[in-house]
Amino acid sequence: MIKETYCKWCMDHPESPVVGNEPERDLRSVWGSKTKSSIPLPSFRETPTTYKFSEGAVAVLYCSIQNLGSRQVIWRKNTFPNPLTIGTLVYAPDDRLQVHHIPEKGEWNLFIKNLQQNDSGLYECQVSSKEKYFRRLIRVIVLDRPYADKAIVIQGPQEVNKGEDLVLSCNATGGKSAPNDLDWVKDNQILMSDKSGRINITKYISLLTNTIISNLTIKNVSPLDDGEYECRTTDAMVKTFTVEVKGESSEKPKRMIPQQAPATSCANTSTYILYVIVFCVHCSFRFRKVFELLTPFVDFTAQNLQFVYKKK
Repeated sequence: MIKETYCKWCMDHPESPVVGNEPERDLRSVWGSKTKSSIPLPSFRETPTTYKFSEGAVAVLYCSIQNLGSRQVIWRKNTFPNPLTIGTLVYAPDDRLQVHHIPEKGEWNLFIKNLQQNDSGLYECQVSSKEKYFRRLIRVIVLDRPYADKAIVIQGPQEVNKGEDLVLSCNATGGKSAPNDLDWVKDNQILMSDKSGRINITKYISLLTNTIISNLTIKNVSPLDDGEYECRTTDAMVKTFTVEVKGESSEKPKRMIPQQAPATSCANTSTYILYVIVFCVHCSFRFRKVFELLTPFVDFTAQNLQFVYKKK
């Protein structure tokens, strides 16, 4: 029955070419099979297929697709069995991954922060479809980080006035890896942060530049803080810095402004003298009255004394 139908089609279309005893049709190969499709299939725009990044950098893998429709874009890595991302959702347990979707350009770009050596390999930008397996392979090469040569440097003022604060900064780069630690030394003694807060030492390490940075702060410096300061790292790097403490304080002495006598000083003096005179007059009147009261008693006493004397 099938053969008869096919032959009838051949007789009705004698002008159509026949390949392998079958008429040529608008067919698309999908998973090795053939089927008709009137819907345009997705296609990838031209983007780089090989990227080279330095270790620690941020990688951006571009994937631009047209005619995506309602299909999903999936990012994979050949060494990872599960998808890295599906759409804009990060599926892999890696917070360094992120997908930036730009609808107007049809881009689904994969961002990888702080690249490591194990991020090298083959990545795949894939479109989920039942009709055909659409993918674009991208190779990522992570280069060794360009390491700086070993170096140590101290920054800060070489002169400071008595009573001011001294701040010194020591930067030590260890090449491929940062030094584990460093110490501040003065007069062959290791300086430490004290409880009073006069001496304070802070440290932090930058993994991006493999550098350890330490700040030494001494408040209210005195002549005893004058001299050489050393910054010593655990990998035997040493830097010396000389600080001179001057005797004068940075705070300028306040100029004394002579106070002028008030204009009413003479009047005040006259008032005081007047008060004294009034007080004396007042006391004289009171003493006079007291004297008058005591006069009879004094006279009586005198008379008694005379009588007694005469009797003897």
